[in-house]
Amino acid sequence: MARPLRIQFPHAFYHIMNRGLARQAVFTDRADRAMFLALLADCHEMWGIRVIAYCLLGTHYHLLIQTPEANLSRVMRHLDGLYTQRYNRRHQRDGPLFRGRYKAIVVDAEEYLVAVARYIHQNPVAAGFVRSPEAYAWSSCHLYLDKGTRPAWLDAEQLLNRFPKKDRPRAFLAFMRSKEEDPVRSFYGSRRWLPVLGSKDFHERLRRRVRKREAGLTEVPEAKAYLRPDASTCLEAVRQVYGRSREELLRGRRGQRNETRAMAMYVCRRLAGMKLEDIAKLFGVAGYSAVSSVIGRVKEELETRDETARRFDQIQKRIKRADCCVWLGGPAE
Repeated sequence: MARPLRIQFPHAFYHIMNRGLARQAVFTDRADRAMFLALLADCHEMWGIRVIAYCLLGTHYHLLIQTPEANLSRVMRHLDGLYTQRYNRRHQRDGPLFRGRYKAIVVDAEEYLVAVARYIHQNPVAAGFVRSPEAYAWSSCHLYLDKGTRPAWLDAEQLLNRFPKKDRPRAFLAFMRSKEEDPVRSFYGSRRWLPVLGSKDFHERLRRRVRKREAGLTEVPEAKAYLRPDASTCLEAVRQVYGRSREELLRGRRGQRNETRAMAMYVCRRLAGMKLEDIAKLFGVAGYSAVSSVIGRVKEELETRDETARRFDQIQKRIKRADCCVWLGGPAE
């Protein structure tokens, strides 16, 4: 059987699903779920995805995301792949965790974004875990009702702005509690899913987009460009904050800890979204696994050392003021 078509383009909305191999559990406790959400936050930070809704159940998960860059495959390799590694390490197991590739449905945001969010939030109710969607701790529904507990990576405004301005959270909750209507119920009830949920006009626009990509033509972005700094901008910001030369950033000495160099690798990964192998090549490191270790140590220091966090904040501010940002909303990888 042929693999399902992967449609990727800038600013696309997707309903993502994946299930455990042989319907086994992929989340066994609070720590597993927290670990998955931390990786989802990393995907937002590194690749700019916008998380609109999520629901983590025992054997599977649902996500509603937008990709300002056409990078869904790369994001999901990171999310599913790294979560599997960490889950296996934590539970002392090996082998695949998920039953295969994730399912990705392209969503017509104008017609169905709120309805898909409701479908996702209603999953724990349908499973009999709770009576109302906001009562489930491991979905995003309750976070829409309390801005103080909402993580920065959850893009709640895209849904809330679709409700009347007066008392939006209450209107949002009333809709999330309401029953699904056709054609959404029919779409998810069918066993032969197409990878697109949208109007006929939306389907036709996607067909034209796919044909254009197959013909090798460049697509024109339909929405505001998503900006991301390039490597040179990142290195210059790190150099200025730490007061070091570019050479000190790029060339390390064996056996010596270089905080500036480590931070530069982390910034290139998190803010520029560079691949590990590209960072290894830029910094003259033997292998992307070594880069991954360095980045992991910097991340731990950001959580435990105020000075490291302060410098990273300064780097981000310098990058925001820089003029050399590049458009990365090109064709899918």
